[in-house]
Amino acid sequence: MDIQNGSPTLSADTPLAAQAATSSWIDSIRERFSGQEPWAVDLVIFGLFGFVAGFLLKNFGKIAFIVTIVSLIAILALHYTHIYDMPFERLQLFFGISDSASLQAIFMDKINFCKEHPVACLSGFVGLMIGWKVG
Repeated sequence: MDIQNGSPTLSADTPLAAQAATSSWIDSIRERFSGQEPWAVDLVIFGLFGFVAGFLLKNFGKIAFIVTIVSLIAILALHYTHIYDMPFERLQLFFGISDSASLQAIFMDKINFCKEHPVACLSGFVGLMIGWKVG
């Protein structure tokens, strides 16, 4: 990765995980709507995702919960029997979690995000409730 003018540039041979860590999907959407107010972009993005999440949660919540739990148990069982070793480093890089991050630090990061983006959090919550009622 080359740094020019204080901003990182990505080449074609940069791994996808490094590209995801450099610019998040929210930032790429904000760049597309750079002429708009940042709170308006947050309002639309999080409102739509909240609506979709509420709708899907209402209709497929039980099934998704059961499939997720069974999948996690199966993956953990395969990992601890050494049939399949989980690539924890790649997962940490993908989710942006440092190796020394505790559950409390991750929780505080989410709380700080909510403090910095109250419009996005409120919009996501309202979208979730509307999606739940529609579903």
